[in-house]
Amino acid sequence: MTLPAEVIIQAAQCCRDVYGWKRDWLVDNSIPGYSIVAVEGTKEATDWITNIKFLFRSEDTHRGFKDNAVRIMSRLWANYQMLDGSRLLVLTGHSLGGATATVMADLIRDNGRQCAVVTLGSPRPGGRGLRKRIAHIEHHRFVHSDDVVPKSPPWLTGYVHTHPPIKLADANGEKWFDKVSDHDVGAYCDALALTLPAP
Repeated sequence: MTLPAEVIIQAAQCCRDVYGWKRDWLVDNSIPGYSIVAVEGTKEATDWITNIKFLFRSEDTHRGFKDNAVRIMSRLWANYQMLDGSRLLVLTGHSLGGATATVMADLIRDNGRQCAVVTLGSPRPGGRGLRKRIAHIEHHRFVHSDDVVPKSPPWLTGYVHTHPPIKLADANGEKWFDKVSDHDVGAYCDALALTLPAP
């Protein structure tokens, strides 16, 4: 299974659109055969509290990201009855949303539901145990230019990424000291549109 460019680009746009959505997740069924579930990234003060819970782990997973994943999944499944099982589930998110989407893939891996993951600027979601459990899941982990968020939490604390990065060139031209603006979800969407072939 390899996600088509059209699905990856739509997933990135959903990552951008979810920031203006009424919930902190949205479902997009616009591409036949795929259900895209986008999770919102850091937006509110409570999201920062979730981010700093890296000092605690549950099953070698960042406790804050896991709590967020469980909360969103319980609301999502209650509203969508596990979505349409005939479609491939694509979990996606930017920043905190990307880490949450990765952990959601871990939580559903044993229920027989196939999924893929697309993340933009995700922090490290857990340790080597998490990486081993979801190594078989297709994961497109995008890192835009010099984005600093994928370098957190510190690897010295045992945190790792589950899959190798797919580097995106700076959509606005390489600049010094633009590491924070490189994390912007709009910059990710622009860079992906320039990198991936048009459908």
